[in-house]
Amino acid sequence: MLDVTSDIGIGAGVLFCCKEEWLHNFDSYRKGENMRFLLSESLEVGMILARDIVSPGNSFMLKKGVTLTEEYIGYLIEKGYLGAYINDENSKDIDVEDPISQQTLLEGVKAVENTDIDGLMVSAHQIVADISKMEKVSIDILDLRSFDDYTYHHSVNVAVYAVAVGMYLGMSEEELVRMSLAGVCHDLGKQKIPLEIINKPGKLTDEEFAEIKNHPKYSYDILYGNPEIPPDVRQAVICHHENENGSGYPFGKEGHELTMMTKILHAVDVYDALISRRPYKIPYAPVEAFEYLLGGIDILFNRQVVEAMQKVIPAYPLGMEVYLSTGERALVVGHSSDPFRPVVRTIADRKYMDLSLGLYKNILILSGDGARNQSKAVEKLNEERQAVKDRVLDIMVVDDSPLSLQQTSTALGDDGYHLIVLQSGLAAINYIKTKGAPDLIIMDIEMPTLNGLSTVSSIRSMGYGNLPIIFLTSKNDRETVMKCRAVNAKDYIIKPVRPAYLRARVAIALDASLER
Repeated sequence: MLDVTSDIGIGAGVLFCCKEEWLHNFDSYRKGENMRFLLSESLEVGMILARDIVSPGNSFMLKKGVTLTEEYIGYLIEKGYLGAYINDENSKDIDVEDPISQQTLLEGVKAVENTDIDGLMVSAHQIVADISKMEKVSIDILDLRSFDDYTYHHSVNVAVYAVAVGMYLGMSEEELVRMSLAGVCHDLGKQKIPLEIINKPGKLTDEEFAEIKNHPKYSYDILYGNPEIPPDVRQAVICHHENENGSGYPFGKEGHELTMMTKILHAVDVYDALISRRPYKIPYAPVEAFEYLLGGIDILFNRQVVEAMQKVIPAYPLGMEVYLSTGERALVVGHSSDPFRPVVRTIADRKYMDLSLGLYKNILILSGDGARNQSKAVEKLNEERQAVKDRVLDIMVVDDSPLSLQQTSTALGDDGYHLIVLQSGLAAINYIKTKGAPDLIIMDIEMPTLNGLSTVSSIRSMGYGNLPIIFLTSKNDRETVMKCRAVNAKDYIIKPVRPAYLRARVAIALDASLER
């Protein structure tokens, strides 16, 4: 643990200070700052912080302007901070504006931590007021939070994202305040669940996951006795884990039964969880999180909501470092009409390129800072995740299309699974008869001779009633959903598969606790 008291003083440049001193500087970021974002593991000794790193629960912070030391970087990594914003020659012309003031953030976090309903209602109004002041609503800032502060910061982040989406969709100010209130209140019930379950790095037991799934009801119960909380806010809170196809919890409601407020809350909640570093999962880059949301459209998420999110939450936030297919490193310095093709500036020669324009359309972004395969952080987290497994897991992929087989195999190839690739249902049945069942099967439904549904029915009759099955299908209608449920399928994915979505759904099928 870092001894912060030894670092306070003029000689240390007042690197840390108490919250009371910091309160005077709340609005210092509202006009935007020149800065760029780096993962904690990419930080280097001597770099200058461009944005305070605040730990509301621990009464200290690492101040803007401090020169990073090996000790400070090690502390950020230990505490689970995703990264930090730095100011250097490369960050010039990258103007990043906070959507809400630091005062609004800290007061919201404090209200969530203390389950202060009156304070949360004030925060809900202030979040809307702050975002309304933005010249153009674009939520570029990546939140700086530790493992310990995650739940509280997450609730405020969700409110910010939800309000931005609601604004884009034309909600009235009154609706936006209720949307904001649902955001800051949606996870209050998690405080009733032991931290050792919330932060457990390994797989949850069935009993532990059942307790996790109670948190929407716990949140609802906290709000129920307060007449100041509107009914639609309570409804959104208790239903924020419901899916469009009825596969969510706690009620299994389908999309037509859910309010727009609920649909927004659900999607932005998942987005913020995906891009966050947690003890039990690696962080997704924002673009990967959007790949997941897009893969789940009309299955998990509402199409209109996901499309609106792409307009106000950049897939490539300003100041993020990216790696180009030209072999160059670049920084995101602007947004274009295409959310997946930003304006970048190369680090070596400071050349500007709008990747949405014809001249640069052949240049690919290979990864962004925070992407799963490009950082030491990810390598370390993958090692830790593999360490909790007893063995390498077997996944059988069954598809009559060689192209589809290749796409699926490639998407899962870097996740450490042992893949068994087959081209027919009969081959799958024969394999299981002779060698036993894998840990999970990914099965195409539309196959000749013996389709996926019939194949799975045969496998179930062989005594593998609980073997997790994910179906691949080109159809997304109620009849297909009901057929999948009839053979106790864990999930189904619409073709062509989006790699990030497939990887995440496979991980969830193997370990449902990732949905916590």
